[in-house]
Formats: sequence, structure tokens, C-alpha cells
Amino acid sequence: MEKSKIKNLRQRRISLWLKKSKFRNRCAIKYFKKGFSILEVVAAVFIFSVVTVTMYSSFSAGLKSVAQSKHRVAATELANEKMEIIRNLPYNQVGTEGGVPSGSLLQNETVVRSNQKFDVRTTIIYVDDPLDGVAGGSPDDTVSRDYKEARVEVTWSGIAQGHGVILVSRFVPDGVENESGGGTFVLNVIDSTGQGISEADAHIVNNAVTPHIDITTQTDSTGSILMAGMPASSQKYEISVSKSAYETVSTMAPYPGTAYEPTDVHGSVDEGTLNSKSIILDKVGTINIVSEDLNGNLIPNMHFHIQGGRILGMTKDVPQQTVYSCEQDLSTGLDSTKQLENMSPGNYVVNFTESGYTLVGTEAPLLPFSLAPGQDLSVSLLIVNNLLNSLIVNVKNSATTEMIKGASVHIYNGTDFDQTLMTGDSGRVYFPPNLDPPVVMTGGLYNIEISAPGYGSYSGTVTIDKLVQTTIPLTLLPQT
Repeated sequence: MEKSKIKNLRQRRISLWLKKSKFRNRCAIKYFKKGFSILEVVAAVFIFSVVTVTMYSSFSAGLKSVAQSKHRVAATELANEKMEIIRNLPYNQVGTEGGVPSGSLLQNETVVRSNQKFDVRTTIIYVDDPLDGVAGGSPDDTVSRDYKEARVEVTWSGIAQGHGVILVSRFVPDGVENESGGGTFVLNVIDSTGQGISEADAHIVNNAVTPHIDITTQTDSTGSILMAGMPASSQKYEISVSKSAYETVSTMAPYPGTAYEPTDVHGSVDEGTLNSKSIILDKVGTINIVSEDLNGNLIPNMHFHIQGGRILGMTKDVPQQTVYSCEQDLSTGLDSTKQLENMSPGNYVVNFTESGYTLVGTEAPLLPFSLAPGQDLSVSLLIVNNLLNSLIVNVKNSATTEMIKGASVHIYNGTDFDQTLMTGDSGRVYFPPNLDPPVVMTGGLYNIEISAPGYGSYSGTVTIDKLVQTTIPLTLLPQT
């Protein structure tokens, strides 16, 4: 009996232990089965990335700020050093090589400090102070060089000109001011409306005087540059002006130094006088050329000659010919387009040079077309195959040669062709018209009937043999 009880007790313990073991295993299985979903992993990675990038950006910006501060401190010390050198020079030696006033100081130099390259630009000019009048003004100051102004600017990588360390100081002569020769030169840079162009770069060179002059400067807020004490020289001051998104304009030597009479001649300075010169500087534009037929189908690889833009001068031939800034032989590409960038504003003419085809005109704008300052202009060259039986009719006013819009042009041969078209802005129509199904024009004799509101009508004939062009004048009826 006791053995039986002991045996049953053992069995119950074993059974209880097995149950507990199974429960632990199930809990363990459930615990190990529970993990992170893909969404949770992506969210965690995203949060980690945002935090990391933010910390890196802040750290990088901090490093850059520290580096720029260090460079600015070094640039300030360098600018003070250069200005102190100028302060210790005698007044008559305060000047730059190639500048006015002339001296031994460099206009531009590169200096390395603390493993950083610094660009040092030194500008020294005469100043005609308005407190005692200015040359040519009221009152008229006969001495235009009251004192000298020195400007030292230090820039470095990542810092553009005008945003570096700038020091300016004035230097007054000993005793009474005096005029020691030369004249005052004023350069005005304006656009075609007469508005001054500020911050335009100007490069002025004169190798005909001693010492040679080589000055790089910028226009002020009114588009002007005033330089006193410029040595007298007749048409020897070579001037080039430019600005981002604007034309680059350079003066030229007078004829026969240039093969034609230039529009912008080298500048001159007369002794003891106020001399001024104006240069027109406009924004450049873009011309997009497309070659297509009169039905709007693109035609690739069409060669053409384009001429126009800024007028550089006039030839000495009789009759005189205009010399333009643009004169090029070009062609449209496989996509039937050609883009011309940085084009000077002005009038342009296109002549077609592709054999086997004829340029009959353009869609608006009509030839010759005009490019306005800063304009992005699209021009479609309308091209016709010379071998196709076709007819181009141009309708114009007989008295003014003005093309007539809205004229009705009726073409028929009495057998298989009878079509009517209306002229557009160009006063032109093209037969056969673009229809579905296509209309074919055979060679032979055709009748033409043309009418337009306010004009007398026209009737006649034309013989078609390949491409034929004709111009029909209509007479304006008297108003009643």
C-alpha cells in the first residue's frame, strides 16, 4: 500500500513537472516568435537617419562658420597690413602699377596666410570732392584732384568680390592742392533706354602713355566711372565693359586701324578738361531656330546664314555696308532645331544656303526679325522642296508693298484641282494645302482668282512646273 502511494505521488510530480515544462516552452516559443515588423524597422532607420543628418549638418555648418571666421580674421590683418604700407608712403608715391595715379603698389596679388590663399585688390584713385565744386560743374573746380582714395579688398575661396574685408582710406597732399597735368575721364555705361548699368566690369588699357595704364574697375550705382589725372591721349584708351547676362563691348581703333568705321572708338583724354564717353550695354537674348515645311513637318539638317545683332560699324565702301556682331553659317540638327545663346539684341536677317530647298519666309516674327534685350525668341524657317509641283502666292498692297492679310486665293485647273486658301500675317499661301487625304498638284496651267476686303480683285493664270513663286499686287480701293 505504501509503495503504491509513493508510486502515485511520483507519477503526479512527474506529470506536474511535464506540464510546467510544456508551459515554459510555449512561453519561450511565444517570446522568441515576437519581433520587429518591417514598418517598425523602416521607421527606426528613418528616425536614426534624420537625427544623424541633422547632427552632421549642424556639425559641418559649425566647422564652416569657424573656418570662415578664422579666414576673416586673417583677411582683416592682411588688409590692415596693406593699408599701413600705403600710409607710410609719400603722397606722390601713393599709386598702383598700371593705374592712375601711378605707383609701385600691385593692383592684384595673391597672398598665402594660415594655409589659405587670399586675393588682395588695391585700388587708388583721385577724388574731386564736391565740397569745393567739381570739374565742369557749378561752381567749376579747376583742380579736379583734391585727394587720393585708397581701397584695399581681401577675398578668399567662397567669398565673392564685394563681400570680403574692405578698408578705405583718404590721403591728402601736403599744402595746397594742385593740378599736375592730365584730364578727368568719365565713362558712362548705359542700356538702350538710357538707364545706367551699375556694377558693370570695365577694363581700361592705354599702352601709348608712360607708364602704361591697365585698370580694372566697376561702375557705380549710376553706371558711371570717374577717373581724374588721366594722361592726355587721343583715341588710345582701349575700353572693354561687361556684366553677367549682358553683352561684352570693346572699343576699337579708328579707321584704318580697324577695317571699318567703328561705332565704339577708343576713348580720348584732353589735357586739363573733362572728357566723357558712353557705351551702350544691353542684356543678351536667345534665338531658337526651327526648320520646317509649310505644313508644319520638321526638316532636319538645313543650312542657313544669319547676320545681325549689335552694329559694330560701317564699311568705307560705296555704298556703305553695316558690320554686325553676328555673322555665321549654321545648320539645324537632326532634331531640326538650332539654339543661339548670348545673342546681342538688334535686327537679324536669315539667308538660306541649303541646295534643293527654298526658304520662303518665317512664321511670326517675319523676316527680318528683331531680338529685344533679354528676349527668348523662337523663329520657324519655312522651307519648300524645289522639286515638288507647288505654288507660293504672295499678296501685297501695290502702293505700299505691305503684305495683305485675309486675302482669298482661289487656284483651280478645271479638272482635278480646285482649292481656296486665306493669307495670314505674312500675306502668303502655299498650294497644295495640307489635307487628309493628301492633295496632289500636277504640272500645267492653273487659274488664279484673288480678292480682299477694300481691294480690287485679281484674276490670271500661272504655269506650274516644280516650285513656282509669284507675287500679286492688289490696288486699294478709294474710301467712299
